[in-house]
Amino acid sequence: MSLTACNSDSDAAASAAGSTPSKAAKASPAAEPNGIEKLSAKEIYDTGMKTNAQSGAFHEKMEREGTKSDLRLSATECVGTVEISEKGSFEIIRKGTDIWAKPDATFAEGMNSALGKTSFFTDKWTHGTSSNALMAKLASWCHPEQFTAPDTLDAASKATKGKVTTVDGQPAVPVVLAGRGESVTWFVATTGKPYFIKQDSTRADMQDLTDSDFGTAVGAKAPSGTVVAAPNA
Repeated sequence: MSLTACNSDSDAAASAAGSTPSKAAKASPAAEPNGIEKLSAKEIYDTGMKTNAQSGAFHEKMEREGTKSDLRLSATECVGTVEISEKGSFEIIRKGTDIWAKPDATFAEGMNSALGKTSFFTDKWTHGTSSNALMAKLASWCHPEQFTAPDTLDAASKATKGKVTTVDGQPAVPVVLAGRGESVTWFVATTGKPYFIKQDSTRADMQDLTDSDFGTAVGAKAPSGTVVAAPNA
């Protein structure tokens, strides 16, 4: 189970580094019960993650103290924005191995200061590929592993399942992992396909996440406007 927190290092590469995955969806029209709540906590979690991956694409929103992202994702595409506490924000586009990023003034200043040269501009897109370490760090927020290697709950996990509840208007079964006064709850839809739709956490090292718009194509395209080559990190 991947529970990685966001990196807070101050150098350019660390400034670009991402966090871990996301998750709320609306029930599909006339969605029928899927019976997921009858399974064990691990089976519910694993099925939810696998179903998300099989959807091919979804809209993910993440938020934790001072950091948030709003991204449309697939295994090969990513479009959206990332805002990092005290470091600014940037737009990101990923299509295959190509990655484009455009920062706000705060993020550009921090990146350029760490690099020792002006390589990021608020009015230009910086382009590189996944072989460029710096651009790969920026694109790490896109978490393609959610599609290529969906997460599974540890066999030894003490997570438990709760009673079916309603999450953003959709029936869902919670899987709860609690300890030391903290908890994280994952919700999986009990009607329609058993998507993993939301994560609520009181842990400092984990985010609140919602996933929606399953199966909607990302439609990433190369940006218009001026594009400059990414520097080496």
